[in-house]
Amino acid sequence: MLAQLTNAVVLGSLYLLFALGLTLCWGVLDVLNLAHGSIFMFGAFGVYLVIRESGVVLPLVLLTVLASAIGAALSVLLQVLVFRPLRRRAEAGGTGELGVLIASIGAGLIPVAVAMNLADAEVVNLPGEVAQSTVHELGPIRITSLQVAIVVLAVGLTAALAVWIARTRTGRALRTIAHQPHTAELLGIPVARLSAVTMAISGALAGGSGLLLAANANAIDPHMGDGLLLKAFAVIVLGGVGSILGAAVGAFVLAFTETFAVAYISGEARDILAFGLILAVLVLRPQGLVRRASGQRA
Repeated sequence: MLAQLTNAVVLGSLYLLFALGLTLCWGVLDVLNLAHGSIFMFGAFGVYLVIRESGVVLPLVLLTVLASAIGAALSVLLQVLVFRPLRRRAEAGGTGELGVLIASIGAGLIPVAVAMNLADAEVVNLPGEVAQSTVHELGPIRITSLQVAIVVLAVGLTAALAVWIARTRTGRALRTIAHQPHTAELLGIPVARLSAVTMAISGALAGGSGLLLAANANAIDPHMGDGLLLKAFAVIVLGGVGSILGAAVGAFVLAFTETFAVAYISGEARDILAFGLILAVLVLRPQGLVRRASGQRA
């Protein structure tokens, strides 16, 4: 029982790290970024390329910072080169949200194609010293130092983002952008700059969590973000679109449901129970499990 609880907490933390960035840009910028999974993957793959070409293996903390920087750079480029021009065109009577959605799908294919062409194989591995982690055993509980770091990081980042959005001047400006972007511009809020900052944070969360997952699994797959993208949608729907704390609740509810379904029913029942739960939430509580203030998306 305790071992299953530990597995569920680690899995929920991984889901949460991935979903935080997606719910941030969806809640603040109203952009459903379907390239988020590719940015997640390329944060890890970019680190793999740096290690392969330089032959230098840095500590995991520094490699995570590097992966976060790669993810942030990709997200800002996506915002500046794709999302912002399309949103402006939509305001002038262009393709609107559908164009942004399709563009994000197309943009997400580029990092995957690059990874598939540059990888020596379909799945590549980080050096052993990157993935190496001390194993701690407490009775039936078996957990590595890396998994402890993932849980602590997920909880800490969630708390920090929630406080930032709710309590700081920049957070209040972001909430204004989320609710009334045109009013925010009239109030003198630098919408373009804050949108780029939001995308940078979203990308940094994706890139850093991609490396942590790759280190935990000791594998990088060009398609490793695809399945997690679907899980992130489930997490966001469960918790409530745009809610940081809702993402945390949704991540752990989904992880506990899946873990105990596999342990006590069957592997095949995992997705049935998980997505059955999501359907029930959509029908009975469409706003998500976490109540937010009226008109507040982030």
